[in-house]
Amino acid sequence: MKIGNKKISITQIIRLLVQITFFVFLPALFIQALNGIKQIYLAVVGQTVSSALLPQMVELIALIPITILLGRFFCGWMCGFGSFTDFIYIISGKLFKRKFKIDQDADAVLKYVKYILLAVLVVFAWSLNLSIFNSLSPWDVFGMTVIVGNVPDLGFVITNLLIAFIFFILIIIGSVFAERFFCRYLCPMGAIFAISSKLRIGKIRKPTDKCGKCRVCTKNCTMGIPLYKMNVVNSAECINCMKCISVCPRHNISYTVAKKDVQPLIVSAVAVAVMTGSYYTTYAAMGLSGSDTSTSQQSQTAAPNQLYQDGTYEGTGSGFRGTLKVSVTVANDKIMSITTVSYRDDKQYYDHAFPSVSKKIVSSQTTAVDSVAGATYSSKGIMAAVENALVQAKTALTTANQAVSAETGTTGTAGTTGTTGTTGTTGTAGTAGTTGTAGTTGTTGTTTPAATTAPAATTAGQYKDGTYAGTGAGFRGTIKVSVVVAGGKITSVTSVSYKDDQQYFNRAFSTISKSVVSKQVSSVDTVSGATYSSKGIIQAVGDALSTAKN
Repeated sequence: MKIGNKKISITQIIRLLVQITFFVFLPALFIQALNGIKQIYLAVVGQTVSSALLPQMVELIALIPITILLGRFFCGWMCGFGSFTDFIYIISGKLFKRKFKIDQDADAVLKYVKYILLAVLVVFAWSLNLSIFNSLSPWDVFGMTVIVGNVPDLGFVITNLLIAFIFFILIIIGSVFAERFFCRYLCPMGAIFAISSKLRIGKIRKPTDKCGKCRVCTKNCTMGIPLYKMNVVNSAECINCMKCISVCPRHNISYTVAKKDVQPLIVSAVAVAVMTGSYYTTYAAMGLSGSDTSTSQQSQTAAPNQLYQDGTYEGTGSGFRGTLKVSVTVANDKIMSITTVSYRDDKQYYDHAFPSVSKKIVSSQTTAVDSVAGATYSSKGIMAAVENALVQAKTALTTANQAVSAETGTTGTAGTTGTTGTTGTTGTAGTAGTTGTAGTTGTTGTTTPAATTAPAATTAGQYKDGTYAGTGAGFRGTIKVSVVVAGGKITSVTSVSYKDDQQYFNRAFSTISKSVVSKQVSSVDTVSGATYSSKGIIQAVGDALSTAKN
């Protein structure tokens, strides 16, 4: 295919389309993959390897096996940050008519810098957990300023991530002069991929005895590899962009798998498809894709020093793009589940943060857990929202205890009846919760009446035991629920039928049903983003309870 006077191969056109697609829809894969490496490293060092590590390994499961077999297709075709620097270089090529060249010897030395940066990251950021690294990441700046579909938050970046922003600008400047500047010299994930690709069976071959003196392959190599010297490209720097194959005037370059020639477009398509399929399949298998709920699976027992009042509480926190809201269910003084109510953050970042953070909170029963690398602000927002909900649970417990004290504080136990004798002294009723003193033995002892005990506040008896059906008006039609009452209390709410969209109804029903059982009333808060379904469910529960009331 020709564009103007320049011939462009179909492989390079497809590659550009793939790059744009991943840049728009999955720009954070590379940093999430690096986070997976971090979690594995910390688990091995801390001897805490377990199945709980799997959600952090989704990207690695999707990317590393193909990298080992076929090479760095992810870097050349799918990496959002690499594609971004490609776009910068293409634009700069239109502005500057001549290309800037980097000396081969200097280029070879500079490529070792990324391995040094990886070592620094492992030792200081991961092992020593130095907080200064949290404000140095150009990836955070990339996410806040470049991600498609969001308004760049420059004010926040400059105020809170100034050094990282400077690094990001320097990377952009470097990308103007050197193709794949960041990938060549600075990317720690690129260093990991380079190491893992050493075992690949897919390689580029170009018999030098059939080459001319044009060196077109070397001049067009994205990573600056001196291809003119090689019969087989064994360099770990090769990212399989296939430019050398596309531009060779003698068609002397081919991609081989186990020494058998393969069409570059076919193997590229297979590599991208397998990586993408593995990513989504693994996410779905682990129940992470679109996940908005985390539930405790451990056995729960009441704590002797109670912290929280049982119930469901909503809390808010500040995410990357604004306020996010979660619903936290507490039972037997334990955090049982965390549900997303609403958020404004980028979906790919939030969905990556929520499963990990929420499960850690439920497992450890504290909000002081590690944030997810690459989704730091969403992670912190989720923690803050859960903490906000737990503050309400603590306040509710304090209020309940005060109410009980007010109602039972003046109740005493009746004094003991005096036994036969003379001038026996009667027992005195206890006050302020103190047990009355038994009467002294004597004749014709007199019995003192017991102090009156005020009944404690309770909802028991408010409803008749049984199972009741109720209906309400949802967004798309009638909603029907079944409410079970036992011991005078609402014990469960079950969905019978509905016509609303499933994702909205399920989101509303989970929160509302728990709130109804917890608060023993139908007048609970609606769920943001599913208001009509919420109102229909609340109306249906109220309809059922109107029949159940004594």
